[in-house]
Amino acid sequence: MRHPSTPKEILYSILSILPQISKEFGNNEKYRPLISFLLAKDYYNDYDIPYPTMKEIEEVTKLKPYQLRKQLTEIYAKLFAFDEGFEFEFYKTTMLVHVEYFKNFGAFNCKSLKYLPRIGENISIRFLKAKIGIDFFYVQDIKHSFEENRHIIDLYLKGGIFNSYWYYRKHKAEELNEINFRDIHNLYDFQIKEKLGL
Repeated sequence: MRHPSTPKEILYSILSILPQISKEFGNNEKYRPLISFLLAKDYYNDYDIPYPTMKEIEEVTKLKPYQLRKQLTEIYAKLFAFDEGFEFEFYKTTMLVHVEYFKNFGAFNCKSLKYLPRIGENISIRFLKAKIGIDFFYVQDIKHSFEENRHIIDLYLKGGIFNSYWYYRKHKAEELNEINFRDIHNLYDFQIKEKLGL
């Protein structure tokens, strides 16, 4: 089933990759007023600046409502049209490592690694012992996101040694509604095991 995109959804999507939109469409006379407006403020990264309304864009750019909707739709469609030849370029890689052990948390930025650890792999990080209380971890989860011109990798580490059975059992319990999202984030593993009768 095709998702019916609204102009506002398209606008928010475009703002999330604005540097790439600007590079591709910023010199096009037709789209220049719209792109220039969107570049005037850092709508995507500055939480103190609210996203612009369609009305605000229309007033500043002098575009009529149907013209604004059409331009947003055209730009967005060209991103996914193979015959247009557009290629996304996420050339900056940012890695954020999140660590947790018995509700002690830490996080640090890291330049991209030559090898990305996979779920279940064990990792020793000596410099975290004073902050977290432990220096051996395993990869619990990995999340990737793409925005602006960045590939962001969130690496989630948990203190201890990976147990493949427990990893499977906890996910099975979640799927069968034996535990819920709140349990996973609020309870320690030993408390979840007690709840499951293990």
